[in-house]
Amino acid sequence: MTPSSGLAGDIRTLLAEAWRLDPRRLVLQVILLAISGLVGGIGLLLLVPIVNSVANPASTITVPLLGAMSFGSIPLSALLVAFVLLTLAQALVNRTSMINSTRMQQEIVDRLRGEAFDAILSATWTFILRRRRSDVIEIVTTGAARSGLAFQQLLQGAVTLVLALATAVVALLISPVVVGIALVGVLAVGALRLMSIRPSYRLGVMFGDRNRTLQSVMADSMDSLRLIRAHDASPVWTQRLTNAFIDAREVQIATVRRSSTVTAISSVALASAAALLVLLSVQMNVPATSIVVILLLVARLTTQVQLLANTANLLANFLPSVGDLTSLAAEARAAAEVPAGEGTTRSPMVSDSQEPLLDFRDVTFTYPESDSGITSVSFTVPRGQITALSGHSGAGKSTTADLALGLLTPRSGVLLIDGVPLVPGDLRWWREHVAYVPQETVLLPGTLRDNLVWSSSNPVTDDECWTALDRSAARFARSLPHGLDTVLGDRGS
Repeated sequence: MTPSSGLAGDIRTLLAEAWRLDPRRLVLQVILLAISGLVGGIGLLLLVPIVNSVANPASTITVPLLGAMSFGSIPLSALLVAFVLLTLAQALVNRTSMINSTRMQQEIVDRLRGEAFDAILSATWTFILRRRRSDVIEIVTTGAARSGLAFQQLLQGAVTLVLALATAVVALLISPVVVGIALVGVLAVGALRLMSIRPSYRLGVMFGDRNRTLQSVMADSMDSLRLIRAHDASPVWTQRLTNAFIDAREVQIATVRRSSTVTAISSVALASAAALLVLLSVQMNVPATSIVVILLLVARLTTQVQLLANTANLLANFLPSVGDLTSLAAEARAAAEVPAGEGTTRSPMVSDSQEPLLDFRDVTFTYPESDSGITSVSFTVPRGQITALSGHSGAGKSTTADLALGLLTPRSGVLLIDGVPLVPGDLRWWREHVAYVPQETVLLPGTLRDNLVWSSSNPVTDDECWTALDRSAARFARSLPHGLDTVLGDRGS
């Protein structure tokens, strides 16, 4: 999915992702919202005859579009039962809607996170080197979670909007003039609250930046722990971490400060409007029972508008994470190591070929925005022999190994595998013939068996696992309490 920038673009991205994930589930959510609003509106309309039956059962009620209506012949108990049943129906609809929306939210988070991570794993090595590892982790974890919260707020806002519209329609049916004036005030306060949406979005952008800085300081501290202790530099790194915490904290405090200030102002404004509404109703000789119902409905509408504004601000604050996540995935896909549609046409490698296994011909490579790398390197790796690369630190041994693996692409020159130039479409074919042991031990979370078989695309038997362990670690492995099924701790502990 191509990301859209900005607040509106991020909302479109969320909705498009929900549609792409499961159109039927999204349509179901819209239907549930409509049913909830309709049932809720009917339930609110029942408040009029209920209050009237308590105060003056013999009177009639004049409702615009419906005319004069009398409910004196309907027992109060029947009206109350109908009200409870409508409330029950709305609760069941809302329950179904909540479950449906939560499922969509979790699936969207998993989809966005999975697509971003898959794109990163398929991107070129230079793309990965240019990205700060802690930034990627923050976007794919915290950023994805905040994207899910954004979708949750989007759905919550839709629910609140439908209920607010239903409340407004019922109130207008009871007293169009009085409620119309009240609606102007409520909408004015709502507009005031919505003015803080763009600042909330900017604060969300700032939070993402500050949080990534915090994650970077944490990661750098753990990676450099030995060096920090060797130089007794703990106070320096503690101060760096403290500053990063403060920066992230101040953004959150600023968000709450802005939101609470607007809430306080709007609460006072709404209370003043309610007082004026009562005075206006008395001057217009509105029946007392109608005033009670109108006040109840306007208070309910006010709460819903306040909630809608709060939801909109939270949505705006979470939305930048959607842009971060989709942008990361789009950039990674654009830097795909193997372009879409490309594949190898090469046959399985044969051992009796007369061509060298590897042939570097005048290969030059430099890292982006750097002069380090290798220049005009030429050598061959014969079959069936051991070839060693030697040189001082920084001479380019690791770079040469990365080129041989196809992780890096030469700036000039050519790398031949079995006499044929290595091209992106052949990378997977080539790596099926390569065994790579890094300088640092890498153990994955899971069992000993998981760490032995994870790179194989074919099933691996226990005998094959023990054959591999017999090369160096069988005695240790057999001493483990559960053998191949022993769960390894952090870094193999």
